[in-house]
Amino acid sequence: MKKLPKDERILFIAAGILLLSVILMIVIIPGILNDTYHNAYAKGAVLGVSLAIIIRLIIFSGYIKIIRDNRRSGKKSKGAYIAIGILLIVFGLIYMDGAFAFLDHKNILYVSILMFMSILCEFVASILTFVVLFLKPKKPNRRAINI
Repeated sequence: MKKLPKDERILFIAAGILLLSVILMIVIIPGILNDTYHNAYAKGAVLGVSLAIIIRLIIFSGYIKIIRDNRRSGKKSKGAYIAIGILLIVFGLIYMDGAFAFLDHKNILYVSILMFMSILCEFVASILTFVVLFLKPKKPNRRAINI
């Protein structure tokens, strides 16, 4: 079995963590729809979470594109790494606003906790993306070259 390069393995892990974040977002939708808190606008909140899911899936497709491009050419696209890392941080901070808003809803406190866990997953994926960006390529072993 062929062993994947280190940067590709880290990108796979980051993409998997981002998918975990999306799964956590999907899990909270029924809780938001059953919200009994006064002044709760459940349909608007579900629309916001749905848009957040779509944005994360687009970012996930960016991970897939980077992995494919790295396999084909072997060159790192630094702009793509930076864009994905920054987008995950920015959208995580925006999503954090909703997590703080649901802290007041005592009957569905788990929604806020799962939102914070989702944000943590996004930040970890962002950090892993930046780690891959700054990894040095492995130098070939000059002694192993046969003439």
